[in-house]
Formats: sequence, C-alpha cells, structure tokens
Amino acid sequence: MSNNGSITTNIDDKTSHSDYQVCQTVISKRFETLNLVKLNPKTGRRHQLRKHLFSIGHPILGDQTYGFESLILKGKGLYLHAYSLAFTHPFTNTHLVLTSQLPKRFTKIFPDFKA
Repeated sequence: MSNNGSITTNIDDKTSHSDYQVCQTVISKRFETLNLVKLNPKTGRRHQLRKHLFSIGHPILGDQTYGFESLILKGKGLYLHAYSLAFTHPFTNTHLVLTSQLPKRFTKIFPDFKA
C-alpha cells in the first residue's frame, strides 16, 4: 500500500473521494503486513471508506461485506474506528473536534503508535 494517496471511485453512480495516509505498518504472521491507516472522506457515501479500501486491494481487517474471507477474524469485528470527527455546530457555528483513543484491540496490533 502506498504511504498516502487519494481514492476517487464512484459509489452508487455518485462521485466519491477519500484521502488516506499510512500511519504505521507491522509484520503479521497470518496476514504478511497490517497497516494502520488514517482516512479522510471528502464525500459521504454509504460504506465509502470500506468500499474505497477494497477497491485498491486493501480491505479493512474484519470486513465481512467488502473484504476477503482470509481477513475475517471470528468474533473480533470490523477494525474501523472514528478517531476524530470535526464539524461546525449547526446552531452555534462553533467548530468542534471530537477525539477518541484507539481501542485496545488496535493498540495490541500497533503498540508503538502515537496519535
């Protein structure tokens, strides 16, 4: 996977755009390599990030719908996490940024990652 890039494939016949940046890569016995990727959707299509990563051959770990059977982890779920959300409040016009730490299941795979 390239260190960064843009994906601009159509989803449901609508233009869609996501930017990505690889934050950390680790070697995996089962999967060869795993990447922790920062994703920045520029549009808001249904399952956009999942579909975009699948379209470039790098589906999200655990994605049963847009992934490869070999990347399904029984009982672990989808490895997709909204680390931060930024938006303008619709009533106060205040710019808000909400953040959340990575779940433990992420930090077990990427222990050296610092946000």
